[in-house]
Amino acid sequence: MRPGGPRPRYRGATGVWLLLMAVPAGAQIGQLTSQSLFNYQAANNYGGNYLAADGGVFYTDNVQRVSSGTGEVLLLAGLSGVTAHEGARLDYRLATNLALVKYTSGTYPTRPAGYLDGLASLKIVPGFFAWLVRDSYSQVQIDIYSPVTPNNLVSLNAITTGPRFTLRPTLRTSVTLDALYSYLSTSSTAPQFANFDNHRYGGILNIERAFSEASSLYLKGRYEKVEFKDQATYNNYSIGSATLGYRVTDGRTALNLSGGYAQLRVYDVLGSVESIGGSRETFTTETFDEPTWAAEISRLITPSQRVALTASQQFTDAAAAFRLGFDQAVPTTAPQLANGYAFKQREVGLNWHFQAARTTVDVGLIAVSQRYIPVPVTATANDRDYKAGTVLLKRQLSPVLWWDIGANYERNQQVGAPSGGLPAQSADVISALTDLNWQVGERLNLRFVYGYSRQTGTYTDNQIGVIASWALLGAQARMTPDSPGLSPISPVSTRSP
Repeated sequence: MRPGGPRPRYRGATGVWLLLMAVPAGAQIGQLTSQSLFNYQAANNYGGNYLAADGGVFYTDNVQRVSSGTGEVLLLAGLSGVTAHEGARLDYRLATNLALVKYTSGTYPTRPAGYLDGLASLKIVPGFFAWLVRDSYSQVQIDIYSPVTPNNLVSLNAITTGPRFTLRPTLRTSVTLDALYSYLSTSSTAPQFANFDNHRYGGILNIERAFSEASSLYLKGRYEKVEFKDQATYNNYSIGSATLGYRVTDGRTALNLSGGYAQLRVYDVLGSVESIGGSRETFTTETFDEPTWAAEISRLITPSQRVALTASQQFTDAAAAFRLGFDQAVPTTAPQLANGYAFKQREVGLNWHFQAARTTVDVGLIAVSQRYIPVPVTATANDRDYKAGTVLLKRQLSPVLWWDIGANYERNQQVGAPSGGLPAQSADVISALTDLNWQVGERLNLRFVYGYSRQTGTYTDNQIGVIASWALLGAQARMTPDSPGLSPISPVSTRSP
């Protein structure tokens, strides 16, 4: 921050961060997997650029997450942290919490778990023409009403590339145009896994007019067409949208309001028509129009307390939604369902953050509804409501010791009509996590973790372990009395997504 408001390059990330901050600890202490136990939440724990090599060992007393499962030891090795650089010719940003997980008894195969998001921008003609490359990796659930295990996860890897053109017709006006191609690859060890690999073609046009260093008006147009490799299972579709928005940021408030319209077109929808001699198949294009909007506000109510409220509606799908949280060190979007169908998502979130010299507290609430597009091949049984509540306390005990404790409640409720006359499904998951962090040296950190997770009527799981972290880049910088005060903008959000 500086007098008069944030630097101009910071303002573009404010709206993304506001959308994500509703449950900043949700991904860390949600359903406990090797990923959630491995998370360090670099945004809260480290200052500046930071990257670490991590290794750990955990014991779980219910590796299959069933009513009477068996125990097993897990070995973890990976990379965590957030690092970014802005140069004359190259900008890059890497946010990662990726680990290779080995099950010592062989219950599940060794596979990567967690997430990685890397973005590089090569400035071929600085200020006018750049080339973007982005790679994102994460997992989504196949059955969101069943426990999270490797056999209930699909790995997603999205590679995106294309040119970016930037024009500045006036000192206060900027125009950017991205022409992007993406390829999404999916993989899973699950026998019921349905491959939804696809190609994506599209573009983003953004026009922004700054009224001052603190406020601006923007107009954004976006188009993306999705073409599946398995077109016998999935229909190709495209999403186009236009949005008008206003954002303002000062020393105490960050506000972003936007509204627009989106159109979803689903191609080659199989149907039938009656004709002389019987029925015949026909292919049509279904079109769906919906308003899109977002209202996001973050306010410092005291020098040590921040409140944020978010609400939005948009068209998206699992492949696009899992990228939404990558502006934060730990993704905080609602868990996604592994399929290639598009849906309308409405989200409301509330967050309260308290920060003192040695203590931080986060309380978050989020409610999400997903309604799939009711074309003949799309089962509306996937329609669901998701609600979650999170509380996380961080306390520095000494210059080298700090303690975290948190709890999380999640509820997934099926609202679409199940097939075969079956009753609607639901899942209630309660999780708790506590850990003690010991800064052994300038680069070495040890984290002792205990986690508990229970899904009503399904399983109970206890996990205990230790993680060693060696800083490859950046020094450890935990909460100290000299930590800067709160601002309405998250530290991580100052790095462009």
